[in-house]
Amino acid sequence: MLPAIGAIQPFSTLTSALQGAGGLSQATSLATPSAASAAASTSGSSFGTMLAQAVDSLQTSQVASQAQATAVANGTGNVTDATIAATQATLDTELAVNLRNAVTSAVNQIMATPF
Repeated sequence: MLPAIGAIQPFSTLTSALQGAGGLSQATSLATPSAASAAASTSGSSFGTMLAQAVDSLQTSQVASQAQATAVANGTGNVTDATIAATQATLDTELAVNLRNAVTSAVNQIMATPF
């Protein structure tokens, strides 16, 4: 029998930053209690602070994924945990890239607006 797989938290702090900025209303149902508490604690902070926290969270998930993969390669880790960590890091990275692309597109549209 396979062990139970824990819940995947795909958007971690990036979701919190978006919720604090008033976007991504559907992600509210995906957010974990820790992400919700992070959103509540960042509600009074600046956009720059939220962005820095989101980038830190992205880096943390990538480091955790790398650590899990190294543990599996050494024979001391669990393949399931490594797969979950890699998936979470991939989803966090994809979200960050899509956010960057959306912001870039919005800025380009604003700059193209005639005054």
